[in-house]
Amino acid sequence: MVVKKAALLRWMENRYLRRYLHGSGMEVGALSRRFSVPQGVRVWYVDRLGCDDLGRHYPELRGRILKPDLLAEATRLPVRRASLDFLIASHVLEHLPLPLLALRSWYEVLAPGGVLLLKVPDKRYTFDVQRARTPLAHLMNEHNNPERFDNRAHYADWVENVGGQNSSAPAFEDAVQDLMDHNHSIHFHVWIDDDVREIINFTRQTWRLAWDPVVFWGAHFYRKETTVVLLRK
Repeated sequence: MVVKKAALLRWMENRYLRRYLHGSGMEVGALSRRFSVPQGVRVWYVDRLGCDDLGRHYPELRGRILKPDLLAEATRLPVRRASLDFLIASHVLEHLPLPLLALRSWYEVLAPGGVLLLKVPDKRYTFDVQRARTPLAHLMNEHNNPERFDNRAHYADWVENVGGQNSSAPAFEDAVQDLMDHNHSIHFHVWIDDDVREIINFTRQTWRLAWDPVVFWGAHFYRKETTVVLLRK
């Protein structure tokens, strides 16, 4: 009964969010779960890999992966500035080494009146529960000095706190290296809803990005993610 109620609440929320989607836009990294858009809305699906490579990367989703219309990095979408009416990024931001770069680039491709629909898993409700939250200062340091992004440290944190391997175990380094060799798409960063709010406020107050959070829903028992709709002025 609780599961059915949670599914119904999520469905109702997604129906509400659809009202903000109009015209033409993109969804980044939909994999097997594209967001339902209203009739008449045009959406292109973007991913960094094609279907075959995505199937190898996510074998549990093989046969269910949505074929991307475009192949591109999330931070370098192949569209003109201010040309999209909406952009959807559901469970994507945490996978990106430089999420602040993504937010700035997504803002730039939105037309005035366009929206970013953002869903970010809350670590308290996921396999990231044992990991330390990524502070804004850490994101800013890596954004301002991308050469300092410590790929290995992020993978090691994943292996230890998600994979449950002791860092002193003989197989630990092999597990980290295997993820690095395959450029595996882990959650490089983890947050709770307070962190997402701080990041959004940073883009508005420090960077002066002219978008407003017309929706901000924190994680709940049935919504294990932060949901944000940012409307560009």
